Amino acid sequence: MDDIEQPVIKSRRALPSGRAVLGALLITLAALGVLLASRLGDDATFQDVVVAATDIAPGTVIEEGDVATIRLRLDEQADWVIGDINQVVGNVALGPVARLEFLQRSNIAAGLPNAVPSGAAVVSLSVPPENAPASIAAGELVSVLATFNSDPTVTELIADRVSVLSFGSGSEDFSTNETVLRLGISNGDVASAIVHAAQTGTISIVGVTGATDVLIPQVTS
Repeated sequence: MDDIEQPVIKSRRALPSGRAVLGALLITLAALGVLLASRLGDDATFQDVVVAATDIAPGTVIEEGDVATIRLRLDEQADWVIGDINQVVGNVALGPVARLEFLQRSNIAAGLPNAVPSGAAVVSLSVPPENAPASIAAGELVSVLATFNSDPTVTELIADRVSVLSFGSGSEDFSTNETVLRLGISNGDVASAIVHAAQTGTISIVGVTGATDVLIPQVTS
């Protein structure tokens, strides 16, 4: 009896349906502690929630096109979400936000309130490594102080709680020890004051992202 070639049955791995994708999204949201419609009680309400319309990198000054509003039924205790785009636009992302991810209050810095990129000045200045934190991430808040050459007995607060756009070596091949700090400034007078201080004195940087209640006063010796 001749051998008969048997058909080979291969498994077919189809792409997930829209229903499956939605189910995965609901599971993900539930894992984040959000009570969705199927598990909500009387305290559940429909509310607007701001999500990222595109991937947002740390240090990004958020524009209207970067975010969108969706409507979900959430528990009223989910107060970490943001429901108004106006509370987000012009502010700075402290960390990466993936497309369709919620914009959380803890991930947004109010360093540029009510400012959009066209209204924000970018100030670049050199900072001696010993006069700045070991690392500063884009989107964090810093205060800028200066000790002027003309009067070294005074250390003046030049800018308080401004947003960092970038911080790193001024040379791609690290041939110098110069560290360049780039700040997003919404006030032109403050931007000019920082530039003047960098040219006529020694700059020091204080990281204040996690120190909202710490006051940075002027010091006179």
